[in-house]
Amino acid sequence: MASPPKAYFWCEDCGGSGRKSDDTPCPRCEGTGKVSVWTTGRRRFLRHLTNLPITVSLPERDIEGYCNQIAEGGLAALLRDPIPVGSLVSLQFVVPTHPTKLHLQGVVRYGFGFQHGLEFVSLSERERLAIRQFCTELPSVSPGA
Repeated sequence: MASPPKAYFWCEDCGGSGRKSDDTPCPRCEGTGKVSVWTTGRRRFLRHLTNLPITVSLPERDIEGYCNQIAEGGLAALLRDPIPVGSLVSLQFVVPTHPTKLHLQGVVRYGFGFQHGLEFVSLSERERLAIRQFCTELPSVSPGA
């Protein structure tokens, strides 16, 4: 049986630099700045393809982009500017299953150039239901992708 496909994410321990604060190689990523993650079976929620305009707000600025994948636990977005892993952000976007624009909090879990993975934090049940309903209308992403 073949191994499941791998994905690489920036190492959260060193912020993708490959070095610790004392300039020694990061033990988690072995100095590469990237961590290999087995994607099959690791996700809590099935991801779905979409193309939603999104605004990601940091304390100092707003960044416009597009959400290209969404799940109950978070989303992937293509943004105009990179955002550091671990940043707490505000997200604003509209899903057809919710009467108004969603204003959510998220944390950046990975960044690869302009592609970012954001995890939702403290969703209300109403917000989670709106996202869940929206996801049922979208094509899903294969688990290994």
